[in-house]
Amino acid sequence: MQKWYPEIQPGNAPAFLRLLEAIEKDISSGTLASGTKLPTQRHLAERVGLSVGTVIKAYAEGQRRSLLVGHVGRGTFVAEQRQNSQARGRVVDLSLNIPGPSILPKVLAESTWTFPSDISNYVGYLSQSGVLEHRNQFARLLRETGFDTSPDNLVITNGALHGISQTLSAICQPGDKVFVEATTYHGMKSYAHFARLDLVGLAMDEEGLVPDAFEKAAASGVARVLFTMPTVQSSTAAIMGAARRQEIVRIARKHDILIIEDDAYGFLDEASVPLASLAPERTFYVNTLSKCLAPGLRLGMLVVPEQYIPRIHQAMRATCWMASPISSMIASEWIENGTAARVRQSLIQEAKNRVKLASQILRPYVRAGHPTSFHVWLDLPSESVEQVAARALQRGVITTPTSALLVDPTLISGLRISIGVPERLEDLEWALRQLAGALEIGHAADMSII
Repeated sequence: MQKWYPEIQPGNAPAFLRLLEAIEKDISSGTLASGTKLPTQRHLAERVGLSVGTVIKAYAEGQRRSLLVGHVGRGTFVAEQRQNSQARGRVVDLSLNIPGPSILPKVLAESTWTFPSDISNYVGYLSQSGVLEHRNQFARLLRETGFDTSPDNLVITNGALHGISQTLSAICQPGDKVFVEATTYHGMKSYAHFARLDLVGLAMDEEGLVPDAFEKAAASGVARVLFTMPTVQSSTAAIMGAARRQEIVRIARKHDILIIEDDAYGFLDEASVPLASLAPERTFYVNTLSKCLAPGLRLGMLVVPEQYIPRIHQAMRATCWMASPISSMIASEWIENGTAARVRQSLIQEAKNRVKLASQILRPYVRAGHPTSFHVWLDLPSESVEQVAARALQRGVITTPTSALLVDPTLISGLRISIGVPERLEDLEWALRQLAGALEIGHAADMSII
């Protein structure tokens, strides 16, 4: 037969999945018959402009789905196809914790806004904190979403993770320990590994971090920094009540613990009072425009206790000097003209609809979290998590690897489902029903052991 190469379609899905979709499409159409030998990973990578690792990942995924079969020393071949594959031709990614569909493109298409004539003011090297008029608008955005702060202590960053990394580099040394929830933001785990920081996972419940666990750990003196997400926690969507927030602050003051508060999802619950409002003298408050406006802006906000501002400025100079003033200018305009508020309210409504749908389909596995979120947590026994994830993958549903989030697997076990990824609600519903089927298979298997 003529030499085969896939036609990879553009899209937001990971490259290995788009490659696999192209392979699967050609198998379904008959272009690739059973037994056909595929190009070597290196040859295909060079031909389609992908990394060898991406092709290896796609081939491995194809084998897990019984689309392909690998023979050591011979290569990779199209497997004998069965017609009853439930996931054939359809893959939905529920692994990336991103907001739901945004109305921003539509809003911008209707807008007549153009770059201002004074753009030349923003193309040079400027302050590490960011342009004051932009910080004023960012502070306004924070006030609109529940955090009343001054622009004086606000530093514009290249997203939330940048704010977190700048803070950790300013207050920690390699080898230091940092307290976190038992399951935490994967970016925090990645940076801690890179910076040679040791994370100490603390117990959680339906309100997030458990005060008694924090008290005991703080008293041990092993760490002097706490990283926490009290509002719509990034794994479980837990939200701290007002009394617990006061208790966490009391413990931090008692044991002189610095707090890094990640409030990326704070806009989903404007009634909550950030820890930074209760303990501004020891809390580094981190937020981002990625979740409430547009990830492509690569902008975040870091509100810093006054005595630490020089160290944060030093960290900024040593890494990126400043966040992009041009991106900040665009974001400031969208905040001022109401675009940001329109997008935010649309995302909030979308999040409510999706949590409701997930709770209906995946009951009783969904842990009670915030009713407005772009992710839910499924409480599962530790021995079942990987099995359920594998069965879901066989059905065409990709879930977040548990290892990316867990810090202490002895304290919590389960699976995070990111429900903001699919553009269409019907695709989300299909994926959730496939996942429900995988859960029921697992439940039946567990029951058969009894």
